[in-house]
Amino acid sequence: MGSPEHWMAWPLACLSESSPVPESACWWALEFSPRVALLEDALLMETSMVHRLWGGPEVLQARLARAFAQACQVAVSGRTESGADDASLPPLHGQGSTAWKALARLRLHQGRHCRFVAAPLSMAAPSLPADALPLWTLSALEQHSAVLLRLGCRCWGDVRALPRAGLARRVGAEALRALDEAYGLLPQALDWLQLPQQFVQRHDLGYPAHHADAVLQAAQPLLRALQSWLQARHHAVLALQLRCHHDLRRIDGQELPVWESLVIRTAQPTQGMAHLQRLLREHLGQRRWRAPVDMLELQALETVPWAAEPLSCLPAVQGQNPSDSLAWHEWVERLSARWGEAAVQMVQPLADHRPELMQCWQAAAKLLQSQKPGGTRAEAGAGFRPRRQPGCADPWQALWPPWLLSKPQALPVQDNRPQWHGPLQLKAGPYRLESGWWDAAGDAQAGAPAGLAVRDYFVAYNAVVGHVWIYRERARSEPQVRMTTSPAIWFAQGVYG
Repeated sequence: MGSPEHWMAWPLACLSESSPVPESACWWALEFSPRVALLEDALLMETSMVHRLWGGPEVLQARLARAFAQACQVAVSGRTESGADDASLPPLHGQGSTAWKALARLRLHQGRHCRFVAAPLSMAAPSLPADALPLWTLSALEQHSAVLLRLGCRCWGDVRALPRAGLARRVGAEALRALDEAYGLLPQALDWLQLPQQFVQRHDLGYPAHHADAVLQAAQPLLRALQSWLQARHHAVLALQLRCHHDLRRIDGQELPVWESLVIRTAQPTQGMAHLQRLLREHLGQRRWRAPVDMLELQALETVPWAAEPLSCLPAVQGQNPSDSLAWHEWVERLSARWGEAAVQMVQPLADHRPELMQCWQAAAKLLQSQKPGGTRAEAGAGFRPRRQPGCADPWQALWPPWLLSKPQALPVQDNRPQWHGPLQLKAGPYRLESGWWDAAGDAQAGAPAGLAVRDYFVAYNAVVGHVWIYRERARSEPQVRMTTSPAIWFAQGVYG
């Protein structure tokens, strides 16, 4: 069984002063989890699948709090200048096992009051059980508050206690479905936030900018969106283009171009905006402004996969500069020299459709030496060409397990059903695989098991082993069947957790 979901919610109004809030203001969240969605007035993120990647839920929540505060910094500073003191307030968020619960606890934490009932703030919002959440925290119930209050309902639990058939006639099936989704009884369909394959963003200034400083200041939201896009995609930019739209079409009888372009290039790929801002300031300061600018467009012309600076594999000695400690390749070479090259290995992908032959292990020291130095920088000149269709070439690859058994395990069969601590239910499949014919003849002559793989793969499940990846070995030629060591035709090859 999979781990329970964990949702977090943040207020959208803190991320941008625009209404509605643009999706680009929420791209920062995709750096932490791919499951990000916008729901009503909140940004929702499901984090259970990435807890281990970030060092645990507490570490992840601390990182998310800092990232959210940084994303809100500009909006908060703008409101602070107008007289409100919001900068000192801690970032608000809600948590829950479903998206609706997280959103409800966020609203409760915000202290938002309804005209029918006040929020019971005596209990901490994160610890308030779902049955005690007030009606106004779920929009589907809030619009029926007048009816529900006359029925004596003050919270979610009161609504669930009423007879369902009669309640559906009064408030409709949609409200009850939303309540079931909030309790996790029904799946909730969400439109996941996705990054565009190419970065092109426009920003309407709302006023004419007459000089370089005003244009650079107006470009700040575009640069922040570019940084969020790069960080979420784990890319770095080498070239970008800033286009300026002129407010006037003609000056002193001369026609003006609608757009003027400025291309900025860097010698090394970067995710930081400080260097790009300095370059923009220099280039904009040298331009002759013939007309005011009322709109900007920023486009990333050339990006490459981001290769972060290699960090030390060992902690630095007290008083030692961290950069003087062992880098990755130095650590590998040192261990290989101490224990032997065969003791330190790295995995390498292989072009083979058979799962057990898709990778191999090689001596790490020799593998690092064979790699071209500066390969990432050499590839940078070619630019980044996004794929036309993102995702797997074969949709079945999405069901491949993260873990393979060292050797396929034969499964007993009872009543024509594979058994693994009980009967297995086939959930997905079959996926037919026929591969390895090129080494089947050579293996047979050498007396080894035939390399030909003729299989039907399935995703199977039972309550004891959970979801597993199994295959049924189909009939092969007679010489190859005689070399099969096990009479079983079902094998387990992978697990999902």
